Amino acid sequence: MWAITRGGLKQQLFNLPKTLRRPVVATSNLIRPPSPAYSTVSPNNAPSKRVGTHSGSFHCDEALGCFIIRLTNKFYNSDIVRTRDTKVLEGLDAVLDVGGVYDPSDDRYDHHQKGFEEVFGHGFNTKLSSAGLVYKHFGKEIIAKELQLSEDHPDVHRLFLAIYKNFMEAIDAVDNGINQFDTDKPPRFVNNTDLFSRVGRLNLGWMDPDQSLEKENEAFQRAMTLAGSEFLDSVRFHAKSWLPARSIVMECIAERYDTDPSGEIMVLKKFAPWKLHIFELEHEMKVEPPIKYVLYKDDRGKRWRVQAVAVSPDRFDSRKPLPAQWRGLTDDELSKEAGIRGCIFVHMSGFTGGNHTYEGALAMARTALKI
Repeated sequence: MWAITRGGLKQQLFNLPKTLRRPVVATSNLIRPPSPAYSTVSPNNAPSKRVGTHSGSFHCDEALGCFIIRLTNKFYNSDIVRTRDTKVLEGLDAVLDVGGVYDPSDDRYDHHQKGFEEVFGHGFNTKLSSAGLVYKHFGKEIIAKELQLSEDHPDVHRLFLAIYKNFMEAIDAVDNGINQFDTDKPPRFVNNTDLFSRVGRLNLGWMDPDQSLEKENEAFQRAMTLAGSEFLDSVRFHAKSWLPARSIVMECIAERYDTDPSGEIMVLKKFAPWKLHIFELEHEMKVEPPIKYVLYKDDRGKRWRVQAVAVSPDRFDSRKPLPAQWRGLTDDELSKEAGIRGCIFVHMSGFTGGNHTYEGALAMARTALKI
């Protein structure tokens, strides 16, 4: 059950010991959404704790932070209390995105106070939002549950970093007003399809005739569900797809000299989304010279592809495109020009080509290296 409110309390409540402080919540403000979709049972039968965040307009970071913290053993299925009343906040078990305090020992996770410069670490330098703070302190626990491993397992640490890089860091950056690109030029297009924008649109519209607390809290519940479901999708994608693919690509990189003495051609013996990993693994494995071409079997057509590796993950330019004289040609015309049997095509940009056989695709890559 979530108890969501933004009201005040009678002062005498705060003469109680901290462990007994329990904000009074009007029945009309109670919201009873489903328990977190991550776990089916509570780890214990203790009364649910209470997590506070601010009332009023909400953003992605506190909606996501509230969702994440409710996945943990310590705050499983906690009530959410939305208020700006400092006396109410003082009596709660955890507070996110309000209160002006960052103190993980007391479960206070605000980032708005003067002098706050906390970052995730591990090479990341983006200032954290409330969601990033919660993830920094509880992310490994949640990932370990998904993998059914201990928190100190290397795979848990790998996913902890990967999910921050590929999902969480953008939430932190947008909330803190950090530009994605170092340029004074205006963007070439507007992008309002990101999670932060979609959560923002769930706030009550200024022309909505019903501006009640109940409606506001219902909107916040939807925001938590949206942000949280995408977070869990990211966790599960990285656990079930990203991590196995990484292992496959690492093995193929290690065996690249078995394919060609240059070390610049890699063969995927089992297809996996290699583009997500090759740059990071090249750095970790100190690969030199860098890989120029990746060969893999196109299962749909039972043919082989040769693809040029891009210069970086966010660029379309290739390190070494397939030869200019091959581009745009197909079938017999391409085979004759390349002097290689079984050629099917080479893209006009030179980033990829195809051959009917593995031997033909390997010959295309080897020839391209020399041109």
